[in-house]
Amino acid sequence: MGDPRGRGTTRARRGLLALAAAVVVSAALATALAACGGETVADDPLVGFWLGGGSPDGMTMIQVGKDGGDYVVLANPDAPAGDAVKEGDSLVIDTHAADLRLTPAGPDQLTLTFSGEMFAAPQSVTLKRVDEEQYADASVAQGLAVLERGLAMWKAGGGKEYPPAKEVTADGLLGKMVRWPSNPFTGGPMEQGDDPGDFTYERLDGGKEYSLAGRLSDGSTVGD
Repeated sequence: MGDPRGRGTTRARRGLLALAAAVVVSAALATALAACGGETVADDPLVGFWLGGGSPDGMTMIQVGKDGGDYVVLANPDAPAGDAVKEGDSLVIDTHAADLRLTPAGPDQLTLTFSGEMFAAPQSVTLKRVDEEQYADASVAQGLAVLERGLAMWKAGGGKEYPPAKEVTADGLLGKMVRWPSNPFTGGPMEQGDDPGDFTYERLDGGKEYSLAGRLSDGSTVGD
């Protein structure tokens, strides 16, 4: 899978995979399966876009593609998850923090099992197949959740007011506090604007409150 990112690539590549934590990095969703050698559901039941349940900041998101004969797995929403090895019907990924096992579980479903020293017992979640657009929209919602955590950190760190709009950017002060989310439709960082994958941010009540919304593929918004 290629990495078409431009601005913000270095920052976007920092991160790690964990069960309840966001993982990050490079590779636009628009090319995520294009470089997978033309695999289809009929060719390989593991290949595709997959979503688990939960809130946007806790949702499990997995992309599985192929580069030649090798599997490439991106997670939550587009971070390289680790080396993937096929074992029987399952795909096993070593993330260095945990072992992940993806196993077909019926039509358009995978079971994702987490195990390793950090787990007292293996934990599993069911993933459902979605299309690229649905995955991209879920990525926008998760990106907003990252920005919301950053804004909460801003106030918790002693900020009397929420930051001005100029600081709520990948290169602004908030961008130095969190792993800045990517725009799944462009591969670049999320920006303030009206196009799919963009977001709008506004301070309210003299900076004591804020509104934050992300633009989805159909032009609708998620968030405030």
